[in-house]
Amino acid sequence: MTARMSLIVWVALVPIPAFAQPADDGYCDYVEGSAAATAAPLMAPELYGLFGRIEQPTFTVIPDGDAANLRVIGGIRYSLINLLSGIAIRQRAHADCRRHIGLAALRGAMTARALEARIRVYDDAIAEAERILKEVNADLEARRTTAPEATATRLRVEELRTLSSRAKTELAALPQDARPVSSMLTTYRTADDDMEASEGRLRLLNAFDFSLRAGFERFLNGPNQETEFVGVVQIGINLGALWVPGNNARAAAGRRRYARTNFDALGPNETAQELRSRMDLEARRMSEVSALVTDLGQQLDSLGKLGGEDSKRFRQTIWFDWIEAKAELAYLQAYVATIGEVLGVDATAR
Repeated sequence: MTARMSLIVWVALVPIPAFAQPADDGYCDYVEGSAAATAAPLMAPELYGLFGRIEQPTFTVIPDGDAANLRVIGGIRYSLINLLSGIAIRQRAHADCRRHIGLAALRGAMTARALEARIRVYDDAIAEAERILKEVNADLEARRTTAPEATATRLRVEELRTLSSRAKTELAALPQDARPVSSMLTTYRTADDDMEASEGRLRLLNAFDFSLRAGFERFLNGPNQETEFVGVVQIGINLGALWVPGNNARAAAGRRRYARTNFDALGPNETAQELRSRMDLEARRMSEVSALVTDLGQQLDSLGKLGGEDSKRFRQTIWFDWIEAKAELAYLQAYVATIGEVLGVDATAR
């Protein structure tokens, strides 16, 4: 039993890597600001102007028959395709921002849930530990126990406080989100789908041209120097557009399938198979620790019925071991349940 307890305490003291993300780390401002800057010239009208001896087609009738007559041309041009592209670029950036926020919430979420469960056990036990320490100090003053025994109890109480404090520090370093992990994962994947949808629209829009142009032109020499106003609607389509929708659908399906079999949001190179393997491993540990908690609980009950100072002292020692085992069990139960939530598996049935 001592070796098993040593293992539990060692595991409890191992630092857990944190994936903390600041609430406002500047990423959304970066992607949305960049997208707005890129989209602004696309969504705004364009002013154009030409001046000089502008070459004319041979079939064009000009005032004096000179194909390089001096003139000025100006006006405004607006592309509806550029407008739609600008909107798609901004939508993609907004989806990227939501995806990033979802990513920050997901990272460390499994550990956060497990730490919360561990902390609840510690917090519930602190009051009882304080009562035990007070009782031992009173026994020391009444010479019913020895100084080394009292010191040992103080060390165990302090160890319990340290474990609780460390768990709270680790939890504070992790993103805080009260939603179920499955809900956070759905939010992340939805944003990822929206990003791909915006990228697909951009790929399709590249094959089209629909623009409006209005302006004037005026010859600066010759008999006809009146200003003429012109308006043009320009429409074009690249025949490659026929193949874009099918390839977009393939890309979206592949990205969606990848997002549901690979869990990069939870850590580097995370896959569904790796999560299942980890779930099986931690479930086996959970079973062993559960048996240990039951064993220690039965010993506590037996010692409580014996009476006597020696039994009381031994029971206090067992109690601290029992609390640490319970905290580790609560951690494992929450951790395994959260992995099951991500994978869509009922962890309690395992």
